[in-house]
Amino acid sequence: MKLARNILLVDDEASWLRTLSITLNRLVPEAKIDTCVDSRQVMNRLQTGDYALVLLDLTMPFHSGEDLLQMIRSEFPKTRVLIVTGVNEVDTAVRCIKNGAYDYFIKTDKVDDLARTVRRALEVVGLERNYLRIKESFLSRTLDRPEVFNNILTCEPALLDQFRYLEAVALSPEPILIQGESGTGKDEFAKSCHQLICPDAPFINVNLAGISTSAFELQLFGQLHTDDNGNVSAQAGVLHQVQSGLLYLNEIGDLPIEAQARLVDVIEHKQYYPIGSDRAYPVLCKIITSTQHDLLALNQTGKFRSDLLYRLRSHTIKLPPLKNRKLDLSMLINHFISLAAKEMGLSEPQQPSTLAQQLSEYEFPGNLHELKGMVFDAVSRSDGVALNITPFMEAINLSKSTNHTESDQLIFPKILPTLAQMSDALIQEAMNRTANSQTAAAQMLGISQSALSRRITKEK
Repeated sequence: MKLARNILLVDDEASWLRTLSITLNRLVPEAKIDTCVDSRQVMNRLQTGDYALVLLDLTMPFHSGEDLLQMIRSEFPKTRVLIVTGVNEVDTAVRCIKNGAYDYFIKTDKVDDLARTVRRALEVVGLERNYLRIKESFLSRTLDRPEVFNNILTCEPALLDQFRYLEAVALSPEPILIQGESGTGKDEFAKSCHQLICPDAPFINVNLAGISTSAFELQLFGQLHTDDNGNVSAQAGVLHQVQSGLLYLNEIGDLPIEAQARLVDVIEHKQYYPIGSDRAYPVLCKIITSTQHDLLALNQTGKFRSDLLYRLRSHTIKLPPLKNRKLDLSMLINHFISLAAKEMGLSEPQQPSTLAQQLSEYEFPGNLHELKGMVFDAVSRSDGVALNITPFMEAINLSKSTNHTESDQLIFPKILPTLAQMSDALIQEAMNRTANSQTAAAQMLGISQSALSRRITKEK
């Protein structure tokens, strides 16, 4: 299925068609407009082209608009029909709506209202198609284009589900949000989406970490400057450079709150204004964002706008951390061994058969970045036959030492408590952990139940 942007305008008045086409191109720049002056050609045009929306006149020779409405709704139920006519009759309007028209407009109505309805209809068709695409994808459990995911190595079912979901929603006009810890592969997912949608169009990655509002506006929108002599100089922003490609906004959670308002306007109105210009330019690109933060938590603390959050969450992909990808460890280690050996000009050492199992309990706080660093270090220490596992064991031992320090050793305050205070605190903690069972608490403290009872009575 193609993206739900194609619109067919049908009217026997050629001058009106030209006017309406120009108007919609200006007000709904993301749409692709075709026209038809002969009502006999409409059904054939729908057979050969995938149209999301048809704007239809009622009074035409050969086939009336009402006849075409019934034919279109019968043979192309996924296509919406919007009546735009000079017939201002309530009965006719009611009859058309009952027969399946999405809405009914008089040619003298405000064009801004018509444009808003057109955009809303396109969104409805897009949502319907996405639902069907997702449903079909998950029922089939297969990928239509598995080759676009060749850059992501996995056999984990949860991650393969994310492949199917991305393939299903890639053509949606709504943004896609990729969530995951640092090093979980968010950039690679964005590249896969680019291959799915527009492999021959530009792919631009904008890192938002630490960016200011002014820098964001300049980078995104560009700038027009007119000097005292009237000479105009221009600096193109990424929205101009990317055209109908894919714009990847990396670490959207770091975007300043003022800049978030500018991005909401871009997503909502599908247009932008370069700095220093009063002319609007259409936004034709696909927008993908990513974050390692919890955007809902940022929203609750006032650091992320609600209107932007809800727009970005239309389609959300959640990438699992490496600690939850146990099935992939051995395959990923071999992949990084090949990369390291090639970059260092060394022969590839053999991965020990037990290494993946030894690493299965390690948390990998740095995810894929950490594993890659470990493997590169291990290859550099290897003899060319067997992979040196020292870097992996060092990480495991350090993790165990840190966890032991955090969980098993007492941490005393700067001013030491008295023995009596420590005794009271131990008794209270034991009682809390055993739901106030003196017998169980006494066993935990290594004293008799009667001794514990006396201590508790003495405290009171």
